[in-house]
Amino acid sequence: MKVFIGVICAAILFAPAVAFVAGSRGAPIENRASVPFQGVEPGWRAFTEFGRYMADRLPLRADAIRADAAIDEHLYGEDPAFGGSSSPRVVRGDDGFLFLADAVDNACAPHLPPAETADHLDALAAAIDDSGRRVLTMVAPDKSSVHPDLLPADLEKRACFDAYTDELWDDMASGDISGYLDLRAELVGSSAESREPLYLRKDSHWDSAGAIVGIKSAIERLQPGLWNDDEVRFDGLVDYTGDLTGLLGNPQIDQAPLYSVVRPDVVPVSTEVIDNLEGGFNRRFVNSAPPGRLIPGRTLLFLDSFGLVALPNIVPFFEDLTIVRFVDYEPAKFSALIEQADTVWMLCVERSLGYRMMAEIGSPEFVATLQSSLTARSGTS
Repeated sequence: MKVFIGVICAAILFAPAVAFVAGSRGAPIENRASVPFQGVEPGWRAFTEFGRYMADRLPLRADAIRADAAIDEHLYGEDPAFGGSSSPRVVRGDDGFLFLADAVDNACAPHLPPAETADHLDALAAAIDDSGRRVLTMVAPDKSSVHPDLLPADLEKRACFDAYTDELWDDMASGDISGYLDLRAELVGSSAESREPLYLRKDSHWDSAGAIVGIKSAIERLQPGLWNDDEVRFDGLVDYTGDLTGLLGNPQIDQAPLYSVVRPDVVPVSTEVIDNLEGGFNRRFVNSAPPGRLIPGRTLLFLDSFGLVALPNIVPFFEDLTIVRFVDYEPAKFSALIEQADTVWMLCVERSLGYRMMAEIGSPEFVATLQSSLTARSGTS
């Protein structure tokens, strides 16, 4: 019996290594891109980073997570929790809706208090606006912020979630932030009017109808009269695999409506990858069209996954659009990109806003450096 158990344990331990040698590689299954290889530059941190890099590419990883999920769900009667965590990553709501637990957890243990988050966002937008550049400041609300009615009634952290969310959105709306557009108000109003949710049932992102609401709001702010509802086409229902079902360890296919912006007189001129980062997400798009059909000048869009899923319907409105992910934050690079732009559009998801404002693009250190850079630039031009 001991020999049998030893054989089973050895098979479990070495199966990923055998699969790796055979050429199998793990694919991303979580709500993020795979961790890129960092080399040896970070010093001792390289060991941790290399471990994360290999974990994301571990063969049979998805199968192991599905098995772990099945044990949690069917043997213990609990929602799946991974990585040694006792807290599930997914919250099961009403009508089959799933929610990302991180959005609730971040609200109950924020990186910054709501007022301070709004203040940092205000300082960043003001630095750009004061330099003579146009700024559009938008926060993409989490699904739990737009549809809190679909969260479970017995949600343990509901009180702290509601308190933080209400305070954050109130502080941003009343803060006189340069170029600020209250996207939650737009989405809540549109959802109430259509009586349809604007977020994917099994995914943490907005659906294409929700993205259209956000894009329309942005375009009408940047160039009133350019948006035309007749250019929005309904393409029917499409299949998608919800990222939250992946976090549950059992990826499932669901359906959602698909809307596309159709502007046949807008012709793509070029698409250029602007860095060598894994995935090639950061790009510059150049279009041509008859006069008055495009937002002129160089526009810089800082985005995350919410902006990326909406991107195909964003690009056809701009003469010259550069997109850069917040996650690729580098102070010198971000500052240089802002210097080169005529318009800066920031579209950050709510659950990441506190961290971005504390440690990255909204940090006092970056804003101070940006102000000095933009001031020096304007003084020499």
